[in-house]
Amino acid sequence: MVRATLALVLAISFCAHAAWVPLIARTAGSAVSRRPLRMMSDSLPEEASKEIPPERLADAWRRDEKAKELADVLKGCSLYLVGVGARKNAIGRVLARRLPRYRYYDIPALMCGSYKAMSQSEEAVTLHQLMASEPLSDVEELSNAVMREVQQFTRSVHVVWDGAVSTANYMVMQQGIVVHLDCEVSEGEVALPSEGGEDVLQGWREGHKKADVTVKIGEDIAADDAAFELVQAVLKFVEANPARSAAWKDAAEASLAAKDDAQQ
Repeated sequence: MVRATLALVLAISFCAHAAWVPLIARTAGSAVSRRPLRMMSDSLPEEASKEIPPERLADAWRRDEKAKELADVLKGCSLYLVGVGARKNAIGRVLARRLPRYRYYDIPALMCGSYKAMSQSEEAVTLHQLMASEPLSDVEELSNAVMREVQQFTRSVHVVWDGAVSTANYMVMQQGIVVHLDCEVSEGEVALPSEGGEDVLQGWREGHKKADVTVKIGEDIAADDAAFELVQAVLKFVEANPARSAAWKDAAEASLAAKDDAQQ
């Protein structure tokens, strides 16, 4: 892959991906950002609330409070979700919704969007098609390029490609907190190269063990329940590693301050 072409394609993909970024972030400093936005209420109508059992309301409140606690502890530090299979995408989306002011980035989707633009395909490209069409080394390069682009976005939940396990990948991800979602996957679910696929998968699984936190995800657990387990696990990790968490906070606050200065 030619780096100049790759950079151009990534720029195109990020333009398309911008729809995932909150409106205020995209329009900071513009006339649009000064206009009041109509916001949806966070509370349920009274009649609807009466239909929900009190224990479920209490559980939902507890989950929201824990998510707010984690967001406060993180101070803008990003989370990187690693592992095999697509379940981490659903969990990542739920987590980003629960963490106040956090955004969600689907790195495999950005990779596929970039490759679609590069290959000038009229149809959407899947990870399986990408792996079947390109050498593993080129797919790794594409993943690395996307990760370098998204690392600038603090206060984000990044779901990374299954094969993002290299030292270079971890140098990017460990600017935040790396969470391994250990999920069961069905045969054929993971996009692997046509040759040596099982060995590659084993290597990826070993690489995921370098994560800061590992959360075992049961086969039948719902995405919201899994996200709550992740929140609790990361809170415990930060509490057990105060020195590292202080470094993350300092780095995140410096990055956020730099962005604020640039916007003024």
